[in-house]
Amino acid sequence: MNADNCRPTCIEIYEAIRKSKEYRYIIFRLVSDSVVDVETVGPRDNDYNQFLEDLTRNGSIECRYGVFDLEYSHTCEVTKQEIKREKLVLLCWCPDDAKPKGKIQYLSYLRQFMEQLKGVQYYKTVREKLELSRDSVEGFFCRKSTRQ
Repeated sequence: MNADNCRPTCIEIYEAIRKSKEYRYIIFRLVSDSVVDVETVGPRDNDYNQFLEDLTRNGSIECRYGVFDLEYSHTCEVTKQEIKREKLVLLCWCPDDAKPKGKIQYLSYLRQFMEQLKGVQYYKTVREKLELSRDSVEGFFCRKSTRQ
């Protein structure tokens, strides 16, 4: 996937989240086999539950990419103080029941798509709704950030 495979609006809206915090999230979809386009943009006041609703709107038969500006608190092990953090995270919703062609496309384009999104700190491929819970996602990324 090169820059031609990612519609300009994808990068423009992503940069509006990254630089100016204009939106809370974006849902992306593959159109015409190899072009990534914006499907949904979440306003800043939307929460994680609304993001999940939009990400999984097509049920367990279609894959999607979603970028979420995750705000969370982390307790410092040394000072025991609570620290507020923000991370741009990319989730690849690729359920087990999705169409095989769709799974192959989304998983094969994931790395190249991530390269277009400068500043994404973490990514995760998610196959079951249980893995999409905020606690599960936050725990996954918090564990990764303490190892870095």
